[in-house]
Amino acid sequence: MSIRIPGFLLFLSVIVLSSCRRSADLPETMEAHYLKYRVTYLEERAGRIPTGILPDHMDTYYTRHFVLSRIEGFLNQFSLTQIADLRQKKVTTLLNYFGHKIYYEGREGEPPAGIVEPGQLHCKFTGDTLTIAGLKSERIEVDTGAEKFDIYCTRDFNARKPNMATPYQCVEHALSDFRIQLSLLKMRLTCLEYMTKTVQSGIFSIPEDYSPVTRQAMEEIINSLFTKE
Repeated sequence: MSIRIPGFLLFLSVIVLSSCRRSADLPETMEAHYLKYRVTYLEERAGRIPTGILPDHMDTYYTRHFVLSRIEGFLNQFSLTQIADLRQKKVTTLLNYFGHKIYYEGREGEPPAGIVEPGQLHCKFTGDTLTIAGLKSERIEVDTGAEKFDIYCTRDFNARKPNMATPYQCVEHALSDFRIQLSLLKMRLTCLEYMTKTVQSGIFSIPEDYSPVTRQAMEEIINSLFTKE
């Protein structure tokens, strides 16, 4: 007597198994467009913290499947990493502060933890260009309703969904100069260096020594870092 698996169950099992294989079959290395940004803080203090002692650069890697941005400082005692999974349309936030390592894995389409989004955002491409760190960059006029400023994007290399971890998802090209707010920190990020790199795929995974927390817990901890004495 033979046992027959219903067609829809067989179909479902194939989908699940192939999905698992795709996740496991990422190559050991990936080609990335690497941008190093200078961080300029737009205020002298973030709460009680002088911004002059805060990290002064951010590293970003644009790949086919992921975009990773990382800010580090305080003699490697602080790092904040945002990993955008372009396939699942999710952003994971990893925070390491003085030996405490936590992460929050966002839901599909959810803004990154700690990033303050404007109430409204209007972007106007002007066609004006400027070279920033060797990248031909186009000026975009931004109006948030509360303030107006310029940002720049570049078409010198292709990047899929490059701004998933920023408020500028309406811009389909990587940003070479832009503003962003993390908790109380208002920052301007300007590209200092661009190159292509081969990176280990493991940098886009959550390390085993990081513990999961809720979005609320992550944002409360990020906020507390910039309001303590």
